[in-house]
Amino acid sequence: MSKKLVTFMVLIVLTLGMTACGDKTPSEKAGAAGDAVGDAAKTTGDAVSDAATSTGAAVGNALQATGEYLNQPKDVDVKAARERIAEIEQNWRALLATTEPTTDKAKAQLQDADKQMTEVLATAKARLVEARDASDKDWQRNVKPALDAALQKSQELYEDVNARFGGN
Repeated sequence: MSKKLVTFMVLIVLTLGMTACGDKTPSEKAGAAGDAVGDAAKTTGDAVSDAATSTGAAVGNALQATGEYLNQPKDVDVKAARERIAEIEQNWRALLATTEPTTDKAKAQLQDADKQMTEVLATAKARLVEARDASDKDWQRNVKPALDAALQKSQELYEDVNARFGGN
């Protein structure tokens, strides 16, 4: 709950407590005011408690979701990476088949990009081989980040060549 809402609620309770004092003796007025302050304190405490409970639950859910993502079975990640490599290779071959550079410089650039792509995909495939024997800890710390980086680099290379040479 916001501070403004809690403050507003406290003021309402205090106002009600003060209006309840009407034609009472000073000790009755003091008792009514004390009751109003007590009610306000309880309301504020309840609001803070509810907010803390809600925040705690949200943080707990976020941590659980993050943990589940980070601890996905290695096999799921490896399968997805294999599929992604196959997709990138297929897209790359299609791009090369439809790209016809007109200058010697453009042809050299395309050949250089093809060489880079071959190396990057070879690195990604090597990480897949490493994944087979990697412990979960080694997979999370070393192999998966290297595999993800190789896949990212291959995707960026594809997009760059596609943009430069006007492929599909």
